[in-house]
Amino acid sequence: MTDQTQVVKALMTPEAYEDNPGSIELVQTHISFVFLTKNFVYKMKKAVNLGFLDFTSLEKRRFFCEKELELNRRLCRDMY
Repeated sequence: MTDQTQVVKALMTPEAYEDNPGSIELVQTHISFVFLTKNFVYKMKKAVNLGFLDFTSLEKRRFFCEKELELNRRLCRDMY
């Protein structure tokens, strides 16, 4: 997760965002980093393999992010 540590550090700075993010809060789950800003929430999957899921490659994380968007848009279109 070393390469992700650098990305997380960068996303904790206001310069990483197009709009003024206000304060940035980092919340972690077992599979994601979640960045809470004034108007938006940004989510980044951790590069982990927990046996029942494998997010170890960028390609796998992108695939599962797209699947998550596809599923969640069905119920919360305005949020996703």
